[in-house]
This record gives sequence, C-alpha cells and structure tokens, in this order.
Amino acid sequence: MRLLHDDGTLVHLAYNAGVHPAEDLENLIAHLTRYAVPVRRKLGVERLGIGLWLAPAVADHLIVDRIELVRLRRSLEERGLEVVSLNGSGGHNQDVPGPDWAKPERYRYTMSLAKILAFLLPDDVQFGSISTIPIGWRRDWPADLHSIASRRLERLSRELRGLYSVTGKTIRVGFEPWPGCVLETTEQALERVCGIDSEHLGVCLDACHLSCGVEERAAALRGLALAGAPVVKLGHVHNHSQEIPSTQPVLQDTLNAILSGAVNGTAHVEVEAHEWTAPKTKSPAALVARLADELDWTRRNLTDLGLKLAA
Repeated sequence: MRLLHDDGTLVHLAYNAGVHPAEDLENLIAHLTRYAVPVRRKLGVERLGIGLWLAPAVADHLIVDRIELVRLRRSLEERGLEVVSLNGSGGHNQDVPGPDWAKPERYRYTMSLAKILAFLLPDDVQFGSISTIPIGWRRDWPADLHSIASRRLERLSRELRGLYSVTGKTIRVGFEPWPGCVLETTEQALERVCGIDSEHLGVCLDACHLSCGVEERAAALRGLALAGAPVVKLGHVHNHSQEIPSTQPVLQDTLNAILSGAVNGTAHVEVEAHEWTAPKTKSPAALVARLADELDWTRRNLTDLGLKLAA
C-alpha cells in the first residue's frame, strides 16, 4: 500500500509475511493467494505491500534459477502485491533466526536477498530494505568475533554498492537492536555498524520496543539524526490492547523525523502480528481479518499525519 506526503515522499506500508512462513516457493506463492490477496481485497486497495520472509533454501533456489525468480515477480504482480522489503532473519523459520554475522552463511544469505529484492522491486521504486539480526545473539561477544563480523559488513557494503552500479537499485540492510544481543540499542548499532557505510547500512526500528520503553524513542531519533544513518525500516507497528502502550506515537515521531529531513531514511512501514502465526489446518479467515485490521489502523494513523493514498 502506498501513501504520498505533500513533499512527494512515498511511504510504503506492508505486512510481514513471516506470519505465514513457507519453506519452498510453491507454498510461498500459495500463501500469497491464501492470505495476502484476501487481505488486499478486505482493505479495498488495488496494490498491497508484502514484507517477504524467504527461507535460505528458497533464496538459494531463486538465485540459481532465474526463471523461478521471474515467476515469483509475475505471481506478485498478478495478485496485486508488491515487495519493497524482505525480512532477513533467516534460519529454519521465523522464530529460529539462524547464524550470526561471524558466520559466512549470514553474509551469503543477505547478499542473496539483496539480489532478489533488486529484481523484485517495482520499476518505479529505487530503494529496497532488508532487516537483519543484531549481529549476534549474546552481549559478551569476544573481540575476534566482532572483528570477523566487521569484515563481513565491510564486504557487504562493497557488494551493495556494486549491486547499485549494475541495477540502479539501492538496497539497504537494517540491523534491529534486541535486548540481550550484541546490539541492544540504536546507539550501539550506530557505533558498530553505521560507521562502515551510512548509505547502505542502517537501523531497523522496532516500534513495539520503543513504545514499551525498552529504548527512549526521542534519544534514538536524535542519535540517528546526528550520525546521518538511515532508518531502513520501521517495523512491529500494530495497535495494542489497553494494557500495552500503542505504537502510534512511535509511528508519528519516526515518520515526522524522516519526512522533515531530520533523519535520513527509507519510508518503509511494516505491520507485524507474529503472535497470530497462521494455523496449519484452520481457515485463514481469522488471520486475514487480524492483518487487515492492523493495516487499516496503521493506514488511518498515516492519513492523520497528512498522507494521502497513492495510486
């Protein structure tokens, strides 16, 4: 779903399709038909954004078989769907996020996603975003692992620049801080990642974490503004029950910062509802309704900020 700001900035709104994960291309396309198309129709829009999660095996398959990659793009277009962002957690599934950035598999998977995304991006879209893990899954990372990971990120930066020179598409990789990991805060991400390449490497902000006080959002946005590092994606946006703070203030503050130019960034907003993972046997109706409700809530908040639905 596209929304347009008065200054011409295009905001892309999507939902994270990791809520109905697929381990092969056939099931991936089937799930788009089963879930994404009904969500689009329920919202009454001609085009809906999807934040795809590709299993490593699917990514490998698409890289070596160009015909299958063309098939995926055509399948998206035929269903009124578009992809400007990928979830790059990797691993066996959405909840087992795979190797850390000290492992070569992490680099290879991320570059595969970047090449796939450059091909899947609509012709009129220049920027694509990929979210990735917070480097490693522990706080006490030894210096040798950090050195290895840094070299991989430097290589990633070079390859993303090379991809731009070939395709004309800028693919940005955003590291999402997470409690208990190497990168726990936006400040740590700025220190360890964004100094390498502030054009192609940046931060994915988790709206739920910021709304719940895991990190202070004003401080996070100030740090991003001072560093000139991009907000690659604003994720985990959704309405909450009365017991949990809403992500609405985070959505408003972050988009205002990007749209005003105070913070560099790609205006990609992604709704997540992982606690509603698709059941294997039941009707898709409940998940479709939940996703449509969350997307509609986010759409209404964006239009309240002065954005208008784009064609």
